[in-house]
Amino acid sequence: MDRLKAYILSNFTKSFITLFVPFFIIMSLIYIINISKLSSKMIITSKDFMILYTYVLPDIIFVTLPLAFLGAIINMLSNLSENNELIAIFSIGYTPKKILSYLIILTILFTLIVSTLSLFITPYTTQKMQNYRNRLIYESNLKVLPKKLSQSFGNHHIFIDENKNGKFKNITMFTKQGNNSQILLAKSGFIKNDLNSSSYLNLNNGLLYRYKKDGFTIIDYKNLKLFNNSKYLSNKILDTKDYWLKHKGKLYYYILISLSPILLLLFYFSLAIFNPRYQRNKASISIIISILMIYIPAIIARKIDNIYTLTAIIIFWITISIFLFYKNILKRY
Repeated sequence: MDRLKAYILSNFTKSFITLFVPFFIIMSLIYIINISKLSSKMIITSKDFMILYTYVLPDIIFVTLPLAFLGAIINMLSNLSENNELIAIFSIGYTPKKILSYLIILTILFTLIVSTLSLFITPYTTQKMQNYRNRLIYESNLKVLPKKLSQSFGNHHIFIDENKNGKFKNITMFTKQGNNSQILLAKSGFIKNDLNSSSYLNLNNGLLYRYKKDGFTIIDYKNLKLFNNSKYLSNKILDTKDYWLKHKGKLYYYILISLSPILLLLFYFSLAIFNPRYQRNKASISIIISILMIYIPAIIARKIDNIYTLTAIIIFWITISIFLFYKNILKRY
């Protein structure tokens, strides 16, 4: 590896790490907040939290990598331009194409990593995440805490004095349906949870007070089962092909984001390289323009959900990248 190549890659690495770490932290915090919001629907333990975070980790990296890559390319080249280092490099015989060749393999590697995450790993983790979340919500609805009000089992409001390893003591339940209502008392009970069928509350040694328009009834029972109509719905995990056939719009969006490093590399070059004697450093504006160039067409492709739109956007990216690279870089340097 010659010294210039090592220098270019070293500057890129520093810029990339500087951007990737804060981007990754910010995106992680956003997803962590979203996971935390689920606590309003279910009980989440630290183990559940880590599992849910693991499932969204590929999404976090998928979002972070393209942003950090384009930011690193633009920042690196802008800094070299502002410090007159690129001018010095060009003056000793190196061309923009030569510098581009140093980064092309790295760009292909980034494209492959992002494509693998988005097209092959994310479909699996997304489906696993949905099933795991549904299971947590279902199981949370069956958890009854002692001496706590406003708990439900199906249509019943339930209060218990004690819960030892799933064994309840001194249970009080109230149910109201239309003009009918009932109060149910039991000395003991437990919840039978079966993911493959309806769960039920098994009650022992109690009384049922039932009020209707036509009278009042008292029932003494030794054993009573109250079934919960809700069921755990576990969706079948589709393979990659079937998943993307079902989500074509999302597929086109992921394809464009995944290919953006290689398809827009010349575009980044065109915005980042400048002559400091006649122009100013516009790295921040260039990064914003690049982000808009990526995500606006990608969102359009997702909304329209058409292969022709996807193809048109790819052709547009390649055309404008080559045009600007020739006009702003090759003709000047």
